[in-house]
Amino acid sequence: MLNPLDELHVYERWAINALISVLLLILLGLGLDWAEVKNPLTDSLFEYFVDPIRGESTGDSGYNPVNTATYAIVLGLFVVALSAWLRGLGIDPSDASVLALLPFITWAAFGEVVEDAEMFGSRLAPYFVSPGIHFQAAFWVIIAGALGFSLQRSDRDEEDKQHSLEALASILIILQFVFYGWSISGKVGSEIDLWPMVLGAALGVVFSLNSRSLGAAFSDVQRMVYVVGVGGSLIFFGALASFSLSDPPGTDRLWPLVVVIGVPTLVCYWMHSNGREAVAELSSQGLVAGILPPGMTDEEYRESQFPEKEIIEPLRARAIMAQPLVYLAVAGQVMDGLATWIGIDGFPGLGEKHVVSQRVIDAGVWVNEKLGITHGLLDEGVWLFAIVKFGLAGLIYYVFYSLNFERREQHLRLLIGVAMLVVGMAPGLRDVGRLTLGV
Repeated sequence: MLNPLDELHVYERWAINALISVLLLILLGLGLDWAEVKNPLTDSLFEYFVDPIRGESTGDSGYNPVNTATYAIVLGLFVVALSAWLRGLGIDPSDASVLALLPFITWAAFGEVVEDAEMFGSRLAPYFVSPGIHFQAAFWVIIAGALGFSLQRSDRDEEDKQHSLEALASILIILQFVFYGWSISGKVGSEIDLWPMVLGAALGVVFSLNSRSLGAAFSDVQRMVYVVGVGGSLIFFGALASFSLSDPPGTDRLWPLVVVIGVPTLVCYWMHSNGREAVAELSSQGLVAGILPPGMTDEEYRESQFPEKEIIEPLRARAIMAQPLVYLAVAGQVMDGLATWIGIDGFPGLGEKHVVSQRVIDAGVWVNEKLGITHGLLDEGVWLFAIVKFGLAGLIYYVFYSLNFERREQHLRLLIGVAMLVVGMAPGLRDVGRLTLGV
């Protein structure tokens, strides 16, 4: 059983305090701007953060070293702080939670492509640019999770709970359709028929009302989050379908979609197939590779000899491979590497917006010049970025293979994997979506 009274780690306290400080600085900077008080904090806030977000919503302003570093640090702080909060609430930290959150990766990616296609109205468009898109996704996750948590803790009979869950999930899907559909319908011209978006919303509601079978795999909290994420993704996918019907993409842009989606899918299938028997064997004995028995630290595990260790270690490599947390994070990095490589090298006119990624690509160009590489799929230097991403995929597997997490660190492990999905699969899906639609 989870113990919601576990004490906070020192680093968790630091992360929470740092996030509070960041929030106060933002509010102070915006407040001083509202009061028309000239100061360096407000100037820096607008120069490095607000203005690039505004520019991205009206074009491709890209990133700068300051906001890139800040976003990375804040993401890390959120991972650490959220792990403590989720543990305190007693939220399930198993791989089922990763699968429940997966639709919100596609939700964010599809939403960003809708913004890239300039389908949102001017008021809503800036909120679909990083980091606003992630806060929006978090908003719907929190609302859905809170409603599911309330139902799960209520003392109503099970049938009533299930009916309420389906109804509430349907309402959240409809709210997304009304809110986002209103902005899209007010922006796009009459040449775009939005019936696919209406169909997407309808399918989302139908899925919600027939999702009771998911109760075997998900808790009420997980099921609510999963269903709402699927419904929102279908709405944005419908909007993209509307756009593609009005301006069909060329057939030369379809093969990248097959490669960028297909290869990571095969990676997931291979990793899961090779490790599922090991996972099943450990699970039958109440063990999970990488998660320590209750009350045991990593140092104690490595220095001691006990029966469970003799069972875990021979199966560890394969069992880690088959955990959704791991193979999805690995596949996400592969997807991002392929999407960027194919997009920039295979289709002239596209470029990289992230500062660090561009530095890697520039290094690839330098290597090309030294070695005289001129091949069409190598001449832009993005091959080096793809290699780095593939290497990062291997590193993610190695990290989860090597580390042992205490029972009270399971939520941290979960959120590290989700963070890797956010910086891998989400941009990969966005890139291939932009490439396919030509936006």
